[in-house]
Amino acid sequence: RPYFGDAETEITVQQGEAAFFNCHVFNLANQTVSWMRTSDGYPLFIGNEKYINDQRFELVSRRRGQNTLKLKFTNASDAGNFECQVSTNPKISQIFKLNIIVPSVSVDGQQEKHVMAGSPVELKCYIKNCLKQPTYVFWYMSGSRLLDSGGRVKVRTSMLNTGVTALSVLSIDKVDQSDRGNYTCKPASGGEASISLHVLEGEKPAGLHHDQTSDSNQFKTHLGLTAILVLSAHNYFLKEIYRGF
Repeated sequence: RPYFGDAETEITVQQGEAAFFNCHVFNLANQTVSWMRTSDGYPLFIGNEKYINDQRFELVSRRRGQNTLKLKFTNASDAGNFECQVSTNPKISQIFKLNIIVPSVSVDGQQEKHVMAGSPVELKCYIKNCLKQPTYVFWYMSGSRLLDSGGRVKVRTSMLNTGVTALSVLSIDKVDQSDRGNYTCKPASGGEASISLHVLEGEKPAGLHHDQTSDSNQFKTHLGLTAILVLSAHNYFLKEIYRGF
C-alpha cells in the first residue's frame, strides 16, 4: 500500500517568490498522484496532465514517487492549502499549507521633495517585513522605468542589518528641470510607493520670483497714485484759501 514520506508541509514564502511543494510517495505501484487546490477543490494536475489554465503552476519533478509542484510568482491570494492525493481506495492525501508574506513599501520623507538644480539627490525606498531581498526593485519616473546606466542615474538595493528590511536607493547626479516629476518604487514582492521631486532654480522657485516682482510693481504704482492724489488735494485747498482773500 502506498504511503507518504516525511515532508515540510508548511511552506512560507515572500510574495513574488516561487513556492515548492515536495510530495514523496513510496510503494506507488500503478497508482496516480494528483494535486488539488483545497480552497475550491480544483484539480491542478492528475498524473502528468495539467488541468488548470495558470502558467505559474508546473511539475518540476516527475520521477516515480517524487512529485514536486512549483508555483511561480506567488501573490497574497495564493495562500491556503494544497493537497497531494494518491488514487488508492480510499484515497490518501497529504496537505500542504502555503503562507505568503507581503512586505510593506514606503518612500523616506514626505510626499514631496525639493532640491536645487545642479545638486545630487537620493530617493530612498524601504521594503519592510522581508524574508529575503526582493529579486528586483524597479524605479519609475512618471510611468517610465529608470535604468541604472552607470551615469547620472544609479539604483542600489541591499538588506539592512535588521535582516527584515530592504533598502533601495535611487541616486541622480546634478538634477535639472527634466528630472522633476513623480517617482515610484516597485519591488518584486509587490506594492509600491511614490514621491514627487521638485527642482528649484536659484534661491527660490521661479514662480515666487515672478510673484514678488509683480507685487513690487503694483506697490510702486499704488504709491505713485497716492502721491498724485495728495498733491492734487493740497493744490485745491491752496486755491480755496486765496479765493477767500
